[in-house]
Amino acid sequence: MLIGTRTGFGLDFHIERDPGLLCADIFIGGLHVNTWDNAFYPPLLVRCLTEEAARFGAPAEPVAGFTSPREAFGLAEHAAYDDATGRADLVRCAFLEWGECTEEVTAFAFPDGDRVHLACRVRDGGGPAWGTPARDEPTVASVSRIALAETLAAALAVAEREWAVRLAAIKARD
Repeated sequence: MLIGTRTGFGLDFHIERDPGLLCADIFIGGLHVNTWDNAFYPPLLVRCLTEEAARFGAPAEPVAGFTSPREAFGLAEHAAYDDATGRADLVRCAFLEWGECTEEVTAFAFPDGDRVHLACRVRDGGGPAWGTPARDEPTVASVSRIALAETLAAALAVAEREWAVRLAAIKARD
């Protein structure tokens, strides 16, 4: 069940795959960002989707000095691993920090009024945080803030519903 789009931002839920987990593939700009693991712990996914949906509920000004998603991504990625850069404002744009299923992707969501510029890079073997090189240049997708918020809210509704079903099944077994 695809929510959103693969070419912008989307989550493709596979709710039948695992009775105890929520399986979802995540796409940004056509890039499948969690090919190595798509089985989320339901309460964690619900919490993360709740936080992200709230974050994009209202328009926000671009970060001071924002010029392009690619440039901002490079600065934010560098600042995330070297806090001496003074670009904590960019680091606060971190996106997809949803546990081990997304730990191999570095992603940022840069607000720009009614648009959000998503930029991400999938890492091989842990990426810059662990001293390994990035695999590719960042993938960038500029999306409507409203569409992003709606996608996150719809994904949250699916995650909450499916978690409630799984929780009821667990309790029924006990």
